[in-house]
Amino acid sequence: MAPKSTTASKKSSAGSKSTETDPTGPVTKTKAPKVPTEYILRPSFADKTVKNIAKIYVSPRLVTLQGWNVGAFVKVSKGLNEIIGMLSVWDEKDEDKYDLNVVLISTIFLKHLDLLLGDRVNITKISTQPKYCESITIEAIKSQENEISEDEIKSHLDDQGILYNKMFINEKFNILKINNSIEDQLEKLNIQETAPNDNENGDESDKTPFLFNVKTTKITITYKDTIAKYEPFFSFNKIGGLDHKIEKINSTISIPLKHPGVFTKFGIEPPRGLLLHGPSGTGKSLLMKTLAHESVDTHIISVNGPSIVSKYLGGTEEKLRDYFQEAIKYQPSIIFMDEIDSLVPSRNTDDSTEVDGRVVATLLTMLDSLTGSVVVIGATNRVNSIDSSLRRPGRFDQELEIGIPEADARFDILNKQFQLMNGNHSLKTEDIREISNKTHGYVGADLVSLCRESISLCIRRGLKEQNLQTISNEFDSSELFVSLQDVEDAMKEIRPSAMREILLEMPKVKWSDIGGQEVLKRKLKEMVQLPLTAQDTFKRLGISAPKGLLLYGPPGCSKTLTAKALASESGLNFLAVKGPEIFNKYVGESERAIREIFRKARSAAPSIIFFDEIDAIASSRDGGEDSSHASKQVLNSMLNEIDGVEELKGVVIIGATNRPDIIDPALLRPGRLDRHVYVSPPDGNARLQILQKNTVNFKLADAANLLDELVELTEGFSGSEVVLLCQEAGLTAIMDDNDCDSVKKEHFERAIRDISKNITQEMLDYYADFADKYQAAA
Repeated sequence: MAPKSTTASKKSSAGSKSTETDPTGPVTKTKAPKVPTEYILRPSFADKTVKNIAKIYVSPRLVTLQGWNVGAFVKVSKGLNEIIGMLSVWDEKDEDKYDLNVVLISTIFLKHLDLLLGDRVNITKISTQPKYCESITIEAIKSQENEISEDEIKSHLDDQGILYNKMFINEKFNILKINNSIEDQLEKLNIQETAPNDNENGDESDKTPFLFNVKTTKITITYKDTIAKYEPFFSFNKIGGLDHKIEKINSTISIPLKHPGVFTKFGIEPPRGLLLHGPSGTGKSLLMKTLAHESVDTHIISVNGPSIVSKYLGGTEEKLRDYFQEAIKYQPSIIFMDEIDSLVPSRNTDDSTEVDGRVVATLLTMLDSLTGSVVVIGATNRVNSIDSSLRRPGRFDQELEIGIPEADARFDILNKQFQLMNGNHSLKTEDIREISNKTHGYVGADLVSLCRESISLCIRRGLKEQNLQTISNEFDSSELFVSLQDVEDAMKEIRPSAMREILLEMPKVKWSDIGGQEVLKRKLKEMVQLPLTAQDTFKRLGISAPKGLLLYGPPGCSKTLTAKALASESGLNFLAVKGPEIFNKYVGESERAIREIFRKARSAAPSIIFFDEIDAIASSRDGGEDSSHASKQVLNSMLNEIDGVEELKGVVIIGATNRPDIIDPALLRPGRLDRHVYVSPPDGNARLQILQKNTVNFKLADAANLLDELVELTEGFSGSEVVLLCQEAGLTAIMDDNDCDSVKKEHFERAIRDISKNITQEMLDYYADFADKYQAAA
């Protein structure tokens, strides 16, 4: 039996009365304890006794301070999660063991709520009593010797009192019933369904409590050899693409957490810290949440960097010390520190403040003083912004990078996401594999968003097919299945997170839209597609994939258009950079822009960086006055990024220019932009293709002969000049007749007289000399 509320009230109120004072001196009063605003969850001892499972234990002093009554119904809540139990107080001998802001709840109730030891919750008194359930369906494991009787199940449910829909009761327990103990028979009990008296459908929320009446509640029991096991909402089994990381995390923290004595046997302290780092959306926070739910009987403290920063002097440091003291008191425990870079930034930067220094010093002190079974895990996407003193051995001993997933990891993530759709999709394994190969640079969060958008498109398609504007009672979702087309359409909307800041909306240009230039198309396909389709062969032969390609030639010969087609056809992440836009008036900003471009390209690999007008940022450093200090620094940064200490993997660089001679030779050597492709003016066949594509709606009379004649007339024209000819001819036809529906030969003859050729023989000789120069050097 729980202690009576009257006894607890007397003891508590006695502690809050005025202290004894001298008759002649001033009267002093003890300071009344502060009522907590939130409470720390700890496990109760209730699981040993069925009658105590539904009891919520608090301090006797708290009952007095709040004016509560023992035996009343109270609600324990965290966000939208809430559970109702019966208020009770722990034994007086435990007063020194627990603080005033601690609440004890049975493991069964904690699991049903998916709450963790150490969670912060609110407690409120409720005035209404939960409803009695009319019927209940039980799924029980059949014992090897004999079945558990209905009376024994009723006895257990009656003792527990408060039941929830789909509540799992997996713990070993003793039944307080003379001569009828069912501990050996009822190994596991799973409550599947409950139905209240006033609910015709029997469909109630898992959060709705019900009271059990042994006389009126009807019980239906289904005996099975196996029943569903309890699985938390966050589970490692539901995380895809991170199997090796999960194994590393478990091996890193399990021994220091559960068996720290193994290390002390060898005279050394166990590792205390693990730092997870990597781009946003890769699963760092998810890993921490899941680890918390998988760590049974472990006290979990979640510290969100920005949330504990106090406006008062010393407030942040005090909160930090309190968290560590709590972890030491309730060990084994894990302290999770998400966005740790915002809490302990580097003290060596210009932006560092005195407050930052004190917080870093406090955390260093607490880490150095840790003893027992306590582990600290931090997560950040800016690992280099953290103070370097935290990253030495003895503090955050281990660092684990959670990077952008590769194709196999993306397949695992997508496969598990489609499994969650409960079969409501028509995708085969080959389809999921194809999607994973196309989603270069997508992180886990992007892939989840892709699946969500696919479902939204599927629903909108269903509404359209059923001629409905919104979901209503008439909407039939039974025939709705997510298709491969839904996913492909969703990919047009969901782009990789790493590319969102600089991703351009590229025109839908295809190889077929470019007339001629077959050699150029072939070389580009070889550079981009071969390293992807023949990765194993490259590794086996020890060959490195080409890093860079320089497109050079006269203006208007489809260099930029070719890059657009490459972006559209390859399916790779494409970063388009305009040379002059790199420069910034502030010192160091231009170099930083180059580093940022390459960083994003690495993050989103395989990817392509296209530098249009590359001569603007890579002019020769021997160019005298024409070569500024800023351009030299930008070029140096680019050279370091291409083949510096950090290897450039999965990134292809393409530069376009009509002034190749002024580009610094260091950029054109092997290992950098070592492939030089001359984009020549279109030949006769290429000009014919361009004319055919641009006159498809002109309704030409005797089109074949006219186009052949135009091919002869446009000898030496660039591709853009041939396109301009078609545009001018069409414009001339409209000027003659606003309602015209065709373009005639005379319109082309008039238009060609107004177009002057920009490509001269001197220009062609210039490009030939450049080609001869590098061929001779090779």
